[in-house]
Amino acid sequence: MRYLISNLPLALGEEKNPLQETLAALLGGRPADYLEPVLERLSLDARHKGSIRFLAALAFDTGRDLADLSLPRGAQLDAAPRPVAWAVPPVERRPRVVVVGSGPAGTFCALRLLDYGIEPVVLERGAPMSERVRAVAGLWNEAVLDPNANAQFGEGGAGTFSDGKLTTRIGHPAIRFVIETFVKFGANPKVLYLARPHVGTDVIRKCSVLIRKEAEARGARYRFRARLADIRFRDGAVAAAVLDSGEEIACEAIVLAPGHSARDTFEMLHRHGVAMRQKAFAMGVRVEHPQVLIDQSQYGPSKGHPSLAPADYKVVCNFGPARAAYSFCMCPGGEVIQCASEPGGVVVNGMSNARRDSGFANSGLVAKVNTADFGSDHLLAGMYFQRKWEQAAFRAAGETYGAPATSVQDFLKGRASGNLPPTSFRPFAVPADVGTCLPDFVQEQLRGAIPDFDKKIHGFASRQALLLAIESRTSSPVQMIRGEDGQSVSHPGLYPCGEGAGFAGGITSAAVDGIRVAEWIAQTCGAAPFLPFQRNVKAGDYATEY
Repeated sequence: MRYLISNLPLALGEEKNPLQETLAALLGGRPADYLEPVLERLSLDARHKGSIRFLAALAFDTGRDLADLSLPRGAQLDAAPRPVAWAVPPVERRPRVVVVGSGPAGTFCALRLLDYGIEPVVLERGAPMSERVRAVAGLWNEAVLDPNANAQFGEGGAGTFSDGKLTTRIGHPAIRFVIETFVKFGANPKVLYLARPHVGTDVIRKCSVLIRKEAEARGARYRFRARLADIRFRDGAVAAAVLDSGEEIACEAIVLAPGHSARDTFEMLHRHGVAMRQKAFAMGVRVEHPQVLIDQSQYGPSKGHPSLAPADYKVVCNFGPARAAYSFCMCPGGEVIQCASEPGGVVVNGMSNARRDSGFANSGLVAKVNTADFGSDHLLAGMYFQRKWEQAAFRAAGETYGAPATSVQDFLKGRASGNLPPTSFRPFAVPADVGTCLPDFVQEQLRGAIPDFDKKIHGFASRQALLLAIESRTSSPVQMIRGEDGQSVSHPGLYPCGEGAGFAGGITSAAVDGIRVAEWIAQTCGAAPFLPFQRNVKAGDYATEY
């Protein structure tokens, strides 16, 4: 019989022991009694700095009678769940489908459509990876922006130039399929069991190219530097995707997975009256510290143990039901990067390579921006709000693609910094009053939260802490409204998908939503509902599902 033991405590270093020996020591018998052991999950329990440990989940086969075992406190033994079978038969009717965007939502939608024998055309406004990497280097090293090839646009989507985390809170069976796909195409197999899986931007770039080549070999057609400029409708139905060159691609369905920064796409959809609604997001800065400071605070006397990766953190400070400041997309061993995609605007984000060895730790430090803060009931008011403050950051940086920066201590005092602490940011940091780049209510929340965070993470507000502005692209400022069949409630044949459409928040949840949309399209061609996606989600639930 196959079992799963979960919440098994392991001392630092014990996670490296052979799994069969670990099981024999715990459950009795010989190591050979435990067959095909697999480490299913490994999480770090650092609540008590003097006794940091791992909590593991192990699956295994055994013929031994395991009834009435005495397990460590908190550990649990159950029958192992059966894996989900993902193979499906091809559909008989194969519609012409255009997928807009090659990020995780568009990519995994295309992969799943191919499983059903549907061969999509994938439109990507940006460049293929090699060309995109050169363009990004031009921005980071020479402060030269290409509006269609940058950290937001290009093969792989915005997640390609991020921390490469696969962590998500959606708890969906398809998560395993997504992570296994990344491993198949080059990610470290450790991401299959780590509680906080991290691929790294250097590796995920390679994965994206290999996944695309696999999709092309199976019949998908990728078009780069192909921006969706318009959509043709005929008799109320989708008829064609129109490129900025004027070329029309006839199709029956368009999957809208453009990412959260495709502002001209949002404007085009608004002109057509596509059903959307305003969506709240968060805005703030990147905070950067020496990694050793975070390690010391989080690990205490265990700092430097070879089993411990560079430490991360998650902090939040609530100011009532509608206001909060919190860390976002924390990057241990990472760097702060320039993510502008529009001329005259500055946007920062964080990323890290697989080794997480930069010597710096950074995180978004953001505050809630509610729809009432937009100052308008225009559907795209949140997008215009983001742009306004990104342009303010550009001006604060001397009208360059540097980043306005100040020390945390000077920010708390409401003044610009002179000499800045060391930073990983490229192309350059500009001493400035970061407050000029932020709405007053965001400043207020950040200034109220930072002293609280300093109590939780010693040194958070020290002289070594730096703030860089502006972190404004935390999520999409709109949500496209879709029905229970996945289609736009106003324009049948349009399938809103992923983070840009307001239905995901990160690489993994966007990929899962891409698969979900492919399943909806397959069902219009006669496919039976696929079990992991069989739950009937009401249209009004989508805003909170992820």
